[in-house]
Amino acid sequence: MNKKTTAAITILLIIIAVAASITIYYFSIPLEEETEESAPSNENPSSTSVSPENESNEENPQGPSSTNMSTPQGPPSIHLPVPQEDWEAQEPKIITLVDNAGRNITVMVPVQSIVSLNDGLTEMLCAIGVQRKIIGRDASSTMPPSILSVPVVGENSYQPNIEAIIELKPDIVFADSMLAYNDVAMRQLEEAGIPIFIADPTDPTPTPRSNITAVDFSCNLLSKIAIIVGGEDISEKYTQFAQYYNNLVKQRLAGLPDDKRPKVMWEWWQPYWTFVSPAIYQAGGINIAENMTVYAPLMSAEFVVEQNPQVIIRMISSPTHNLSDFTQMWQEIMNRPELQEVDAIKNGRVYICDWRIRNGICSVVGYLYFAKWIQPELFQDIDPAKVMAELYQRFFGITVEGTFVYP
Repeated sequence: MNKKTTAAITILLIIIAVAASITIYYFSIPLEEETEESAPSNENPSSTSVSPENESNEENPQGPSSTNMSTPQGPPSIHLPVPQEDWEAQEPKIITLVDNAGRNITVMVPVQSIVSLNDGLTEMLCAIGVQRKIIGRDASSTMPPSILSVPVVGENSYQPNIEAIIELKPDIVFADSMLAYNDVAMRQLEEAGIPIFIADPTDPTPTPRSNITAVDFSCNLLSKIAIIVGGEDISEKYTQFAQYYNNLVKQRLAGLPDDKRPKVMWEWWQPYWTFVSPAIYQAGGINIAENMTVYAPLMSAEFVVEQNPQVIIRMISSPTHNLSDFTQMWQEIMNRPELQEVDAIKNGRVYICDWRIRNGICSVVGYLYFAKWIQPELFQDIDPAKVMAELYQRFFGITVEGTFVYP
């Protein structure tokens, strides 16, 4: 065999080997994708779920006139997508959108680094799978527990550590409306060229008896955040989960007349401070302060006694979720001398609620608690604690410990 023939055979063998390796690599890709798609979801194995196909045939939850309500089967099964890096690989582009303070903000997406100065916003970011992008947080951002490894760059939105934030050079800062009250901090961040997205992840605009609930508000906010940071698939899954219960409450309370709605005092911060908010009406009650013209008015004790609320809900903040925080507040309200003849006190219908479950992704849990407290007969088959446990299992893969409501 001459040298030319030997060289030709060698080249041919190399070409065959390369082609074979390419073929093997090419046909291995679908197998990897199949493995990812079949990965287990973060569902709570003990929860009761229905498939999307079954959900479409499910009867609507029964209305307020029903006496025998069937136990709801729960929201559709949710299989969270395996995190992908494709979103980060997209061509960068500049978008302009309106934040929840009505400000136009311009930001280059996809963002790669985030500072969050509000615990509710931080939790929403983590829920849609972008925790790895958070490079700074405020001191109140403690959920999920894995976020504790991220450096603290401020006490809250009103007290940010501007020097630390600017040094981190984040692509965007998420903060609540308290940041706008700190003119100096706001101006310094803007002068540093850092986009700021402002949103309060609690309640929508307080329009009396509005049909837009805190759940609707949170779902819309989460969707807007996902446009900036990614995680749109998981945002849609959360909306599917939360809106199941949101619509259940709306349907059961549809057409409920005022004479079937108990009067409710909703208190926060100090005795008789309240909110003019549709949240109480949306949960089946009448807010005794709904006709006041100030969003967060201070009521007189005499006014409260005259209104004679049948239900009292008090909001507190318990960072450690310690039961004693709740029992102490409950006892303080129950022992107020001026309220001893009020129906809520006489019948023991006083409830203490942590702000966390009226906030962000937990807004659906708070909504269910309010509805169950105000209309217990209509929601006797609903266990908000189980819904909360399922929510954290599905979207964080964790179990939540501690007290969030009492009793």
